[in-house]
Amino acid sequence: MNLSSCQRDPKRCRFSLPNDIWKLELRPQGFSILAYLCYLHTRCENFIVPGADEIASQLRMSRDTAAEQIAELNRRGLLDQNMVPMFGGTSKNFFSLPNELFFLNIGHGAITVYAYLLYCEDRRTHQCHPSYRTISGAVHLTVATVMKHITKLADRQFITIQNTSYIDGRGMKWNGNNQYTILPIQAAMDHCYQQKMIRLEEQQKWQQAQALLARNTENAPRAPL
Repeated sequence: MNLSSCQRDPKRCRFSLPNDIWKLELRPQGFSILAYLCYLHTRCENFIVPGADEIASQLRMSRDTAAEQIAELNRRGLLDQNMVPMFGGTSKNFFSLPNELFFLNIGHGAITVYAYLLYCEDRRTHQCHPSYRTISGAVHLTVATVMKHITKLADRQFITIQNTSYIDGRGMKWNGNNQYTILPIQAAMDHCYQQKMIRLEEQQKWQQAQALLARNTENAPRAPL
């Protein structure tokens, strides 16, 4: 996928998940697999069932974990025989995720935390302010792990973070929940592309240095025998 060439169309470049998906209490591995399968089924006219290897690679988990979570989703009736997600009995309210989410190499934990922020997002302001503990309880990760993923999402330009504070009834100032602003996914795509270019340039410089070192070694005068 060419990260720098996607032209955004909100209706064509996003897929939906039901709000009630958080009531299923899925682990991040299971949530991200279910979301990935929703993306594939929504995007592809001829849905091709992905193997555990593809899912594991796409979501940065082991093949055994992917296979285990697929089996669990099947056991709970969340996938049909063709691995198409099934959401029977869920509400009619949905939130949406960008298609590019699965091509930015952030892993299943960060994907799940990001999805929860999108679920909480005010659609007008693109902001939300759930506490670390609220996010932790929803995505079934420790608070420390949630904090790590929040930092990753900010570093990779998915979100911005603004610290807040409040004054209590006694006039004491306290730290409030972070306020998160969801950035256009193009910002994360551009950042990913720039980082790939930097790594490519660094690799080329290293290869050039190695080639120069090899030539200098060959041309160095040899001590007489």
